[in-house]
Amino acid sequence: MKKRLVSAVLAGLMAASVLTGCGGSSSESKEETKEPTTTAAAADTDTSDAEGPACKDALKGVVLNIGTSGTYAPFSYFAEDGVTLQGFDVDFLYALQDVLGFEINGGTISDMDYGPLTTSLTSNQLDIGAAALCATDERKKNMNFTETYYDAGIIVAVAEDNDSITSVEDLESGEYTVAVQTGTIAYEYAAANLPESCLQTYDAQTLAYKAVEGGQADATIYDAPGTSYAIKSGEVKLKIVGDEFYNGQAPYAIALSFNICDKYPDIVDNFNDAIDYLTETGKIDEIKAKWCE
Repeated sequence: MKKRLVSAVLAGLMAASVLTGCGGSSSESKEETKEPTTTAAAADTDTSDAEGPACKDALKGVVLNIGTSGTYAPFSYFAEDGVTLQGFDVDFLYALQDVLGFEINGGTISDMDYGPLTTSLTSNQLDIGAAALCATDERKKNMNFTETYYDAGIIVAVAEDNDSITSVEDLESGEYTVAVQTGTIAYEYAAANLPESCLQTYDAQTLAYKAVEGGQADATIYDAPGTSYAIKSGEVKLKIVGDEFYNGQAPYAIALSFNICDKYPDIVDNFNDAIDYLTETGKIDEIKAKWCE
């Protein structure tokens, strides 16, 4: 009788042990702990992706004095109301603001000619300048630059009825008169590659355009986006011939004053990260298609 009782007790204990091993509270507890942990990790990853790049809001709370030219379509110029700034650089600045989170002092981008713009950056009156500014070695002595966000080549433009000039190679003979604006990348190219005797220099590209339209010059060379826009908008009655050339010599970049870089040592990296993000997501191509094509 005692043997039967002991056997019954042992059988009961074994049955309990088997039940626990097949799905008892210990095993269930481990399973329940694992699932929330995995789900939480996935949620964290999704939230990070939704928030955007690592540079998102890197300059939140930072107030910047920002300037542009307002004189160079299609990058920065005034709408027909004469008050509203528009163009590639304007949209680009606001796209950078969306990513980095900085504030524009007074809520307004200042406009000025190129001379005062670069002087204002040098004298720290402006923190940021975006106006199709070329990051030249000379300018780098007085301000910092981001990486290139637009590489503008040069093109040749001639009168609509001119079929003699088909490319920049035709200008190298010195047979044709070429109108060019002083102080530009186009002038730099012309002075180095075209006979000096064939050059007519002007203080403004609009005057160079008019010289060709009026027959005082056979051709003009200038930045591709500016000329393309002027012709497309109907402001200039010329046509573009040949391919874009001298690429890589007009790297447009955001200029930053030495003062703002001293105050925020990572600011150039912040802007570069934002430019990379806008490039990768196609935002810069979208802005280019809107204003430059």
